[in-house]
Amino acid sequence: MRIERLFVYGASGHGKVVADILFAREDSNVAGFVDDRAELRGTTVLGLPVCGDGSWLQQETRKMRVAVALGIGNNSVRKQLALKCLAWGAELVSVVHPTAWVSASAQLGSGTVVMANAVINPNAKVGNGVIVNTAAVVEHDVEIGDFAHVSPNAAMGGASHLGMLSHLGIGAVVIQCVSIGAHTIIGAGAVVVRDIPDKVIAFGVPARIHKNLNLDDSQDAFLGQTHHE
Repeated sequence: MRIERLFVYGASGHGKVVADILFAREDSNVAGFVDDRAELRGTTVLGLPVCGDGSWLQQETRKMRVAVALGIGNNSVRKQLALKCLAWGAELVSVVHPTAWVSASAQLGSGTVVMANAVINPNAKVGNGVIVNTAAVVEHDVEIGDFAHVSPNAAMGGASHLGMLSHLGIGAVVIQCVSIGAHTIIGAGAVVVRDIPDKVIAFGVPARIHKNLNLDDSQDAFLGQTHHE
């Protein structure tokens, strides 16, 4: 069945960039934004209407086939909204900017966004709900877990790993074959030269652990298998 309407969930800064990618792709199914802030209902953002909140979207999924592009920058919130959308019957779409390069042998999960001038090289595996931001480089055989974020101008060397719900900061570099755990934050400009565990904040050159994070990981279920894009 053909998708009848496509919405961007989130009408703030990150959502605007996602919508702009859809404009660049000339996607004719884009119908507007969904946002849970009541004050945005009935307004327009980038010329698109903010149609309603999550409850409104749930009702729409009962009427027609609806797709959602995730426009939320916060990893945990993006995961929560993705799970809700799937429970309501909406389809999560992956969105790739026309200027990005994604190898034919790379895998992208559902709900992932690849922004302008990003590169994803052969046999990389990118999970569900991931952000590969502007001009980021994901080298060959890299693995990125669900709902992680590779920030603008960050680079991941060949066969490196970024765990689920982790964040690689602006301009950070991960050398080849190095692994970063889940729920971990790597600061802007860091250079990661050795493995970093789960649930920490690390930054500097070379990157060192500066804080442990106490997070509940009981909700860390994968959405499912990745697929070829």
